[in-house]
Amino acid sequence: MVAKRQEDRHLDKVASRPNVLAGSAMKVSDLGHDEIWLQSWLASSPSRLGLGDVKVLAQELHQGKAGSLDILAADGDRYFSIEVQLGEVDASHGFRVLDYWARNRQRYPGQTHVAVLIAESTGGRYRQALEALVEFLPLIVIELQVWRGELEAVVVPRIVLAGKDLDVSTLPAGNESERTDADWRAQLTDEAWHFHERFVQWTQRHGEIRVDYTPRSYIGVRRGRRVWAPLWPRTDGAGIYLPDPDGSREDEPSAAYERFAASLKREGIDLSWTGKYNAGANPIGLRLRTPDLDKPAVEEFLRATFEILEPGKRPWSERHPLNEVASSSEPVVRGDE
Repeated sequence: MVAKRQEDRHLDKVASRPNVLAGSAMKVSDLGHDEIWLQSWLASSPSRLGLGDVKVLAQELHQGKAGSLDILAADGDRYFSIEVQLGEVDASHGFRVLDYWARNRQRYPGQTHVAVLIAESTGGRYRQALEALVEFLPLIVIELQVWRGELEAVVVPRIVLAGKDLDVSTLPAGNESERTDADWRAQLTDEAWHFHERFVQWTQRHGEIRVDYTPRSYIGVRRGRRVWAPLWPRTDGAGIYLPDPDGSREDEPSAAYERFAASLKREGIDLSWTGKYNAGANPIGLRLRTPDLDKPAVEEFLRATFEILEPGKRPWSERHPLNEVASSSEPVVRGDE
């Protein structure tokens, strides 16, 4: 009887495995379609873009004298300006995607904007230029790989270049190997793991969140579809990048940042403003250890960065104007009344 159950389990396991077929590499252009077809094929099922659960907002979006953007897609407040090219990347497509990205930053203010160039090949003449651009701009470059079977072709998007301050580890085209909570537990020190647990417990008392262990470099604490707090583990805590309490994505620090920086400085905690991190969505960086989570100033700061993600929430500094702060030589941080 035991042997029969073991055999059944083995057969079930074999049956659940995908069929393994022989195939060969080919080019997208070998499929016999033009660039317009490729653009429409990608837009018709947005998961084909390799950018996750995005929605296509527009196709052939008119940009005035600049022409039309191939695809505008969005994941919450993150907007992707996408140019599609059949064949090897050329100067025209490479410049246009940045032009459209810059225009959409003005057209849709208050959003996180990322330029995306999708091409059959990015290894030619302009590869070096693309490698230089991702050092400074929120740009993602995706190659489309094609594998041909007997009766079908499989198109697979793969991120080959990405802006250094962009998190692409959670995107299907960039996540080649997902991690689990067990993987992180095995890697982290006891103190680092304890910090992560305390941080998550604090957050759960203030709203609904989801902990995402799949990224390769950090543990993501998500609010809705957005990573509110990526925890980059350290021996005794974590480095964290958080949204600005005023909701700012500008290059210069906000009024809320300046006031929280002053109050946290008195607790021995330094804030930094990194406007380019995650295309400006999480510009405030800091280093925390477990004892820091019990400090009122830290709790108030974390709460302010958490609350600003609520739809329609006014900037923190507008809700806490300086003329309402107790008269003193230094700003005081306090919660909503």
